[in-house]
Amino acid sequence: MIKHFKTILQYCMMSGFILAGITLNAQTEDKDVVQTEHGMIGNTNAKSSAYAHTQDPGAQWFPDATLGLFIHWGISSVKDLGISWPMIPGRALAKVTLDSAEIKRIVAERDYNLSGEPPAITPNDYWAMAKEFNPVDYDPDKWIKAAKEAGFTYAVLTTKHHEGFAMWPSKYGNFSTINYMGGRDLIKPFIDACRKYGLKVGLYYSPPDWYFNRDYMNFLYYRAPWKNPGLPSLDANLNPRKDKKTQEEIERHQQEYAQFVKGQIHEILTRWGKIDLLWFDGSAKVPNGNNLVTQEEIRKIQPGIVINPRMHKKGDFKTFERTPPEKDPGNIWAEFCDPWTGDWTRSTNIPFRSNAFVLGELVSARAWKVNFLLGVGPNFKGEFSKGVYDNMKVLKKWMKANDASLKEAGQLPANEEASVPATACENLRYLFTIPRFRDGGKFEEDRLPAQNTTLTLKTTRNPKSVTILESGKKLSYRQTGNTITVLLPAQLRTNLVDVVKIELE
Repeated sequence: MIKHFKTILQYCMMSGFILAGITLNAQTEDKDVVQTEHGMIGNTNAKSSAYAHTQDPGAQWFPDATLGLFIHWGISSVKDLGISWPMIPGRALAKVTLDSAEIKRIVAERDYNLSGEPPAITPNDYWAMAKEFNPVDYDPDKWIKAAKEAGFTYAVLTTKHHEGFAMWPSKYGNFSTINYMGGRDLIKPFIDACRKYGLKVGLYYSPPDWYFNRDYMNFLYYRAPWKNPGLPSLDANLNPRKDKKTQEEIERHQQEYAQFVKGQIHEILTRWGKIDLLWFDGSAKVPNGNNLVTQEEIRKIQPGIVINPRMHKKGDFKTFERTPPEKDPGNIWAEFCDPWTGDWTRSTNIPFRSNAFVLGELVSARAWKVNFLLGVGPNFKGEFSKGVYDNMKVLKKWMKANDASLKEAGQLPANEEASVPATACENLRYLFTIPRFRDGGKFEEDRLPAQNTTLTLKTTRNPKSVTILESGKKLSYRQTGNTITVLLPAQLRTNLVDVVKIELE
């Protein structure tokens, strides 16, 4: 861990760049997006005391998993849209206070995004994509084989996002493959592939379900009416809702909703055999929505399962999304997730972030023993884009040369400090040198030229050798008191993260 500095942000400001190219502005933007989405689905951070992870022997793989593949997929792929959120307009309205005349204009013109144009898609038009969703080239064996070769150890697939479409023939509700694809099961082939190649099986499930709840919810972004109470509740056509449900109707719907969610979770736990990880995303807006199925009930069916905290507000590990942890999360399990591109699901003409940036996120996370869950999205045919496989090949080559610094290593001992993210394994120390990026940059064109880099390690032990892990080339160093100082010349830098290995006596 970077013990010499209190937080990653302090380190980055002193160094002139943020780890893996994440600048303060970019972090703020990502954090705002995450907070607005999490607020609408009832996902709040649990207290640190809530992360008392399971002791079941079958779950102890998680803290050393290192790298996971997060696969977001749904009917939105038909039109190559972001998943679920394009049907929710109005985020801009949550940032301004409008007079009644302006509110009237917005409603008349349906200008809920304050862009002069209507929202990208209505909920009803979004759900209509289910009729066209037919992944004829779906081959998760190809996905997982490539992931295994690239160094991924677990994978998480969307079973149902907030959009409401279940990717298996569910007996609950009327919006799954059983209604549109003749009962085709899109989850089982993924699980079979993971088991074939030895990846741990993770399944994502969203308790918030905007399709099931379509007659009872406001599709306007939830904070907009707080800022502007005159805004109407919007129906699934993004028109002002005309009907008003009685309390009796609401209570009956909530009971049906609760039974629906409980039924689908039970299916996930019993339909495909052993599940290694259950990745919830929010809670159902019903009484006791955080605990419709308790973790104790889940573990009776799947004793060795790892559960995230986003439904129950407690869990086996803490989740960080888009913005990496700003300080060591401490003696808990943790995971940081981020898309490989700028979007979780879109697959066409979406540039990939620089592999130097992505690897920087990975090593920064592992310096604090945090897993990195990297997100991609298949297209409507069920294919990964060529870019996914091309970038996996880059990752594969880097991991082949450097994975000992991650998968065989842990955090620095408590009495040691490094000037950059670092890991330790017995008498070996690995210091990660991350490329610099322009302010706000995350893409290859934003990467700045390499420069001479000075690294330091504070330790009471003496150095035996200092080399570049990948090439084995020896580096010059000096020892002053308890500080080892290493110079990594610019001409020895690569375009990716360079790992300096220090062997101690």
